[in-house]
Amino acid sequence: MSLAGLVLAAGRSERMGTPKALLDFRGQPFVIRILEALEALEVRPRVVVLGPDATRIRPALAAHDCIVVENADVAGGSIASLRAALRALQTVRPSGLLVWPVDLPHVRVATVERLIEAYRRTAAAAVVPTFGERRGHPVIWDHELFRELDVEQRCDAARRPGRAPRSRGLDPQRLGG
Repeated sequence: MSLAGLVLAAGRSERMGTPKALLDFRGQPFVIRILEALEALEVRPRVVVLGPDATRIRPALAAHDCIVVENADVAGGSIASLRAALRALQTVRPSGLLVWPVDLPHVRVATVERLIEAYRRTAAAAVVPTFGERRGHPVIWDHELFRELDVEQRCDAARRPGRAPRSRGLDPQRLGG
């Protein structure tokens, strides 16, 4: 069961003044912290979707084994980045996609490991971390949803992951994380 990893890093970061991907988290840029977590979890291939700040972020990615995709439709938001990644992965055809927004470098590897275990153990089309009643990220999408994610104009599965068919919300604390 091959699970690809996707780091969503195409936003404009207008309020930050610097790309979110390059902000510091415990001595590392956000994007590197997430890539290294995916590497530790042996998730591959790894895709990083970049936007208008691609030329500033690419040098930070040079030492990492990842596919860099540029999203020309930044106004399309996360769904446009997701679609760009799915196009880049068409030849690889992973069984699922772990989608991790770049502005969440603080998510613990153990939490993601539990999400991956739940994905592999269940037949869920989407695995979403929850805390109490709130859904979170990263999210795992099964390949069964790729077509819907890629073609639906108003894709509820991407906008509200816990409402995807056969989705499974998992509270990391109840899983021991």
